[in-house]
Amino acid sequence: MEKIPVEVMCFAGLRKYFGSGTTVSVESGACYSTIIDEMIRMKPDAEEVLIACRIAVNEEFVSLKETLQSERTLILIPPSSGG
Repeated sequence: MEKIPVEVMCFAGLRKYFGSGTTVSVESGACYSTIIDEMIRMKPDAEEVLIACRIAVNEEFVSLKETLQSERTLILIPPSSGG
């Protein structure tokens, strides 16, 4: 299968590992969880943060089980706390 580049914007605790973003190559037809899996392979120390993240596309959260569509830019949103 063809690999496609996907730009991932990162916030909060993810910036420690990836700066403001990174590019991940995944196979066409992969699901969103593949993005997180690939980022864990890139930076194993970030796994704890990555497995708790949600992914947003076009300002809406998507299920990790959904198939990547034609989006080339995703936003990874780590958990946060505060008041």
